[in-house]
Amino acid sequence: FTEHLKSVKLGRNYKPFLVTYVESAQGLLNFREILKKAQEYSQEGHFHLDGAVFGSDDFLADIGAERTAEAKELIYARQKFVMVAKAFRIQAIDMVFIDIHDRAGLRVQAEEGARLGFTGKQVIHPAQISTVTAAFTPSPARVEWASQLVKSFEEHQKSGQGALVFRGQMIDMPLLRQAQNVLQIVKNVQK
Repeated sequence: FTEHLKSVKLGRNYKPFLVTYVESAQGLLNFREILKKAQEYSQEGHFHLDGAVFGSDDFLADIGAERTAEAKELIYARQKFVMVAKAFRIQAIDMVFIDIHDRAGLRVQAEEGARLGFTGKQVIHPAQISTVTAAFTPSPARVEWASQLVKSFEEHQKSGQGALVFRGQMIDMPLLRQAQNVLQIVKNVQK
């Protein structure tokens, strides 16, 4: 594959975007090493490593587990997947929700995925897009909190004062990063 990419000449500096998939126990166990190698190839200019998708149904078949509505049988795998993807600073795309008529179930699972740190979710039907987009888009109240916190932090830094208290909370760098992440999500959604 890499040799083929090296031989392709498109007349411009084109780097295809690569999205990897994890669909087996072996894939999850080797996910870190897979991304490490993909990152090396990406840095060599062969492609841009953009994200990874968790293929839950293939994964369940591989481990012999049964899918349930709550997906508790996948919680460890989903958490590990997100952690590894985020360690490599790539998008972590959550599993598909296969019942195209169950909007409430889709919303619950998509919101859970967003809380776990996934950056998006696979969809298999156009009717799922708006529900998933809403689940991964921060609420207006969350955006307001984030923008005000970042603004307050920047003003506080300029003043040279001690610890920052924002809306009754002591603010440290992890909370600032959470606020910055919210604003980055909004920026990405608006693109």
